Amino acid sequence: MKVRLETRLLPMLSTVVGRDEFEFDFSGRTIEELIDQLIQRFGRGAKDALMNERGEFDTMIQIALNRKKWITGDTLDTPLNDGDIVTFMILIGGG
Repeated sequence: MKVRLETRLLPMLSTVVGRDEFEFDFSGRTIEELIDQLIQRFGRGAKDALMNERGEFDTMIQIALNRKKWITGDTLDTPLNDGDIVTFMILIGGG
């Protein structure tokens, strides 16, 4: 399956993969499997960018699927389809 990945305001991941947007061909079917395969392919830098110190997906990172649906830490089992756009963004607070 091939998905389009975008990183927004997440320079640590962009640096590791070498760009802000790219197509990623992987053998999984869910967001969680996509994250696992990103870490397998890009190593420790991707793990540090996406996971917290307990090895869980970092809740400061937001994921949008096809720029419409928000994926949360408890919905990482959301299925993906060929051609989907997955956007990783850092959560920024302010007020």
